[in-house]
Amino acid sequence: MSRGRTRRRLVALIAPAVLLAACSAAPSSSTALSAQGLTRAADGWLGIPLSVERSLPAVTLLTTSDRPFVLDEELRGTPTLLFFGYSSCPDICPIHLASIASAMEQTRTRYDQVQVVFVSVDPERDTPERIGEFLGHFSDRMIGLHGDLAVVEAALGQLDLPGPIVEGPDPRGEGDLIGHPAQVIGFDAAGDARRVWPFGTRRADWVEDIPRIVAEWSS
Repeated sequence: MSRGRTRRRLVALIAPAVLLAACSAAPSSSTALSAQGLTRAADGWLGIPLSVERSLPAVTLLTTSDRPFVLDEELRGTPTLLFFGYSSCPDICPIHLASIASAMEQTRTRYDQVQVVFVSVDPERDTPERIGEFLGHFSDRMIGLHGDLAVVEAALGQLDLPGPIVEGPDPRGEGDLIGHPAQVIGFDAAGDARRVWPFGTRRADWVEDIPRIVAEWSS
């Protein structure tokens, strides 16, 4: 399937309002929450609980060293924050990753306590070197993965998420902007998806939730 073809399947992972956002210089989609961040639930969490059961996708991707990486096998045993994006993204991706990295540092959470995984939806531009350089701006402990678009779309499909969509030329001259799922998905140590954090999640929200991930989702 070409990247520009609209995915028409019903997306049921979470409310549609927090599913897909086009990367743009000034995000104005419904995923761009107010600066006040997320609303605390009755159980104390800020991340949004899932409405259906989902697990880590059973697909094989590649690391930045081009080593095969079986997602549902290698990530089990440790809580995981999984995000699909691309290195040329002007807003959603760097904001999410910077917020997580800063919160990990502030809470003194190690990356062997909570794995942070970035999967590229842009195989044409995101070489292993480019992914590594991009993640290096945030932390060299984040896991960067890539693969054929069909494999990435299969992973998204297993999570009931839409595939990437070309949105048009990037005004910065960086090629095309790509619409992609804008939320970070949290999995517990058993590989079960538990909550999501949409674009607009603040560093302060992560500071609240990351220690709970370690305390409640670890083996």
